[in-house]
Amino acid sequence: DEAIISLSRALREVRNAQSQLVSRSELQNVTECGSGVTAWRHYPWVNWSDGKERGMLRSVTYNKQRNNTILKVEFHSQLYQDGSQKCSEYSFKFDGQECSQPAPISISNAKYIGGGVSNFFPAEVSGFCNATSRGPLQSGPLSISVHLDDPCGGGDTVTGKYYNGRVTSYILVEEYCP
Repeated sequence: DEAIISLSRALREVRNAQSQLVSRSELQNVTECGSGVTAWRHYPWVNWSDGKERGMLRSVTYNKQRNNTILKVEFHSQLYQDGSQKCSEYSFKFDGQECSQPAPISISNAKYIGGGVSNFFPAEVSGFCNATSRGPLQSGPLSISVHLDDPCGGGDTVTGKYYNGRVTSYILVEEYCP
């Protein structure tokens, strides 16, 4: 009976902790350094429609736990591309700098359809980073941002019309030990 009561208390504490995390709209976990994920944080948001066509789309602050870890970052959303012969590039930056090790984290999207067709498309960018041109990513607060650029030039970019009526967008940061 004591084991059941103890288990019941532990389950209540876990549920309470989970509800506190969800109520802040951010989920986070930190464990001891071993192989694999040692810390992670989830930054969700809804009803995103800020009209931006270029530059920083979203920025979060992640508290990196250790100096000797590598970060995996992911951005997931649904965006809108207006017209034909348009292209866009989505990339991550760390304290305003692109990742340099192992490589920059970005994807490109291009659409060359006649007739001015507009469409919604899922956007997903993910990759690993352990250094920028300024050096290794150190422990402590780190600004992680997703940017939209226009690699085609001449205004061929995604417009700032985002469809988020039923879509939750998010940035996920995972910290891995070597």
